[in-house]
Amino acid sequence: MRNTKREWMPLYGFLDRKRVTDHLSDMAAGGWMLDHLSSWSWRYRRTEPKRLRFAVTFFAGAGRFSPTPAEGLDTFQDYCAQAGWHTAASLDQVQVFYNEDPDAVPIETDPAAELENIRRSVGKPMVRSYLALLLICLLEVAQQCWQLLRDPVDTLANANGLLSYTAYLPLLVLILASLVSYRRWLRRASAAAEAGLPLPDLRSARGLSVLVIVWSVLLIVGVFASLSRSAGMVLLTMGMLLFLALTCFLADTARKSLQHLRCPPWANVLVMAGICVAMFVGGMAGLFALVMHNAGTGWLEDRPPAETYTYHGMTWSVYHDPIPLRVEDLVEVDYDRWSTEADVDRSPLAAHGEYRQDARLGDGDLPELRYEIVTVQNSFLYDLCKWDFIQWVERDNDQLPEEDWDVYQPVDPAPWGAEEVLQRYRSGEPVNQFLLCWPGRMAEVDLPWDWDLTAGQMALIGETLREA
Repeated sequence: MRNTKREWMPLYGFLDRKRVTDHLSDMAAGGWMLDHLSSWSWRYRRTEPKRLRFAVTFFAGAGRFSPTPAEGLDTFQDYCAQAGWHTAASLDQVQVFYNEDPDAVPIETDPAAELENIRRSVGKPMVRSYLALLLICLLEVAQQCWQLLRDPVDTLANANGLLSYTAYLPLLVLILASLVSYRRWLRRASAAAEAGLPLPDLRSARGLSVLVIVWSVLLIVGVFASLSRSAGMVLLTMGMLLFLALTCFLADTARKSLQHLRCPPWANVLVMAGICVAMFVGGMAGLFALVMHNAGTGWLEDRPPAETYTYHGMTWSVYHDPIPLRVEDLVEVDYDRWSTEADVDRSPLAAHGEYRQDARLGDGDLPELRYEIVTVQNSFLYDLCKWDFIQWVERDNDQLPEEDWDVYQPVDPAPWGAEEVLQRYRSGEPVNQFLLCWPGRMAEVDLPWDWDLTAGQMALIGETLREA
């Protein structure tokens, strides 16, 4: 029979005091006495079932980075013990007491003093933490919006990427809801204190907390599902998660040790930050060394090649993926050792396929084929993807004189069977790169530079890529 048990991820806020104390009383009546509090769990020990009265109060000097035991905390606990209130457990500023007398005088009897204590010990640190987390979330959302504008094609077609971009949204909602709820509670509590009435409780945001947890689990599942085809990426991701857990463990262990050594809070924060920075730098250096050491082995590829070959001492991969348009469809070529790759991503918003056909190195001067196909129905997203192809061609123009610019210029779309066709011009000369546009679909084709395209080839390319 177990003598201890834990409740993981408790969803009660400590300002929701009645629900917390009622829950602890029910646990004690069932023979489980609160023994330890942490950020992630509440631990209980088996005892004789008793009807106990619990109370939650706060001690401002017992901060997360403050020396422990906090100055004056022992005196405060002794004072409570004289009134029959014994310490059950504590977590930083939070102090949980129990009393065997159901009619005992409450620890807090002055609502105004109680409210000021809550504001100093819990309110201000909580608001600062939430504001810092809110800033991080907003910066992440801004970075994701910038990524969408910088690379809309790849972003919109990556389902797991889109899922990860929403990772901060439930947390952002939880933070904003918590700040608004606390502000409203503060107004109600101030009114109650002025009237000499007991302070109201701040209801726990249990639904939003569950949403954040569930969403986090979905994100983790989504990430591993996207990596499941690459054993190397799965192992690498698991290693990074373990490394992150180790960093958090070391930083928290250092924090607790410095608290016991009675170091000032600013020194504790600096040491924790130093550990995190050092671990991050060391981890990135190790990751770079690992990737470089295994470069060319294919351990990070999402699928194994059909075969490999060696050229000039290096190993090259060969794929036999089906692709809609091949070199042989356009010209006669006496060659059958092609490597054909198809990399297709799909999401509810868009589909993006990248296709290539290459001859093996050393097999002579044979044509190569590159093209991309994007399908997107929303007109705004369509224009965004089209702009992505155009700005990629023109990305270096600001570093060149105007006569050397690369630009897309419209040409006659009729031979291609498209609504609009843009051709790339480099230094004023046309090259065999085209952007073909239809309703809801576009395709960029990069053909050998020395081909003189016929109307039949244009029609075949347009029809094939439109229907692919």
